[in-house]
Amino acid sequence: MCGRYMLYSDKEERAIKAIVEEVNQKYQTAIENGDIYPTDLAPVYAPREDRQGMELELKKWGYHRHFGKKTLLINARSETVMEKAIFRDDFLNRRCLIPAKGFYEWNEKKEKFRFTGTEELIYLGGFFHGQTEGFDEFMIMTKPPVELVAPIHNRMPVVIPADQAIDFLYSTETAIKIMNENRVALKKELIQGEKQVSFIL
Repeated sequence: MCGRYMLYSDKEERAIKAIVEEVNQKYQTAIENGDIYPTDLAPVYAPREDRQGMELELKKWGYHRHFGKKTLLINARSETVMEKAIFRDDFLNRRCLIPAKGFYEWNEKKEKFRFTGTEELIYLGGFFHGQTEGFDEFMIMTKPPVELVAPIHNRMPVVIPADQAIDFLYSTETAIKIMNENRVALKKELIQGEKQVSFIL
């Protein structure tokens, strides 16, 4: 799964910082550096109505749903997203890209690892649901892990190559193909002195 990701750090990360500055100005808000947790607002790239390029928007991470009790859903399995009624229409019509510096996974010892790309930022693949009030909600899709992640966790987020970002947004056939590939090279880092912390809504 993906339960937390890094937006950007204090290091000189111009691409991510430019994204944050743009969304802060657009929405008159103050998204800061650090990690993004479920229910946080985060910058997301969504398709444009004219199907030309992509639009930077602010959305909330996680679907709030009622299944007898209030439930927060933050991830969707890419292998079954077309089979789930709750996700199917959003995946088909409202895919999005979540820009990030990297993502985290924890092993069975609850040790924390950070995975980053070889480029300055990566795009996590997801989709969103429109809201009549407040901010739209988005999900991050997951998939079986690549070799680097497998010893740490049995799932990882879908990572979209930058040169296929637009195709992922506008072509369902291409999006499914991209999700089944592993083109983005990743780096792994053990975060010393940090153990897993439970997130309770």
